[in-house]
Amino acid sequence: MAHIKVIRQTSGTATLEEWAKLALNAPNSHVLRLMRVQHNGDNHPLAVEEVVLALERFPGLAANGGDLPDLVELAQRHGLSLGHASERVAIVPASRAVASHLQLAPGASVLKLNRIVETADGAPVEWLVTFRKI
Repeated sequence: MAHIKVIRQTSGTATLEEWAKLALNAPNSHVLRLMRVQHNGDNHPLAVEEVVLALERFPGLAANGGDLPDLVELAQRHGLSLGHASERVAIVPASRAVASHLQLAPGASVLKLNRIVETADGAPVEWLVTFRKI
């Protein structure tokens, strides 16, 4: 059975890129950042995910090192209706960190998925970048 392991979970002031991707309200808005690795049933790594959540849209959510539910469940807990998602796909060379987590050689080709998920009223809540073995 597939599973996900959280490698890192932090919160802090959004970077300029995070602020723009998530259309945050204030320049000092805070985000929750996660890095996690998806494994298959044999515990082989399949993908590395870098997730950024807009904390102003999830009041009370904080980095505590615990597992977070998937975005659908998280949105339901916070009374948000998810709407549109946009995703870009590309083949890119794996960075040293991504390659290490995926047990590949640095520079090996990986599939990069770059996704923004919005609420039904158009407010971005999640920016997800996934690097997947191909």
